[in-house]
Amino acid sequence: MSGQSFQSIDLDQAGGALARLHQQVAEQHHRIEITRVGTDQRCILISKSELDSLEHALEILSTTDSAGIMRGELLRIAQEVSVSGRALATP
Repeated sequence: MSGQSFQSIDLDQAGGALARLHQQVAEQHHRIEITRVGTDQRCILISKSELDSLEHALEILSTTDSAGIMRGELLRIAQEVSVSGRALATP
């Protein structure tokens, strides 16, 4: 589904069209972006089956060697930043 654009709808419109949006998301696996006037915050409606698939993929990927390498690198960077932060804070 990468590269697929979202249908975007304002919250005020979504409230009145919730049954139709539910049908699009659940049956056709559409993704709906919900926006709100006055804020840049967004949320996305996706089907339960799509969420389950994404979570399963993340679970599989998190056990790969590459994921372990990335975790190690992130820990190393976090430790460096922590040490650097302490050095800067010391008078």
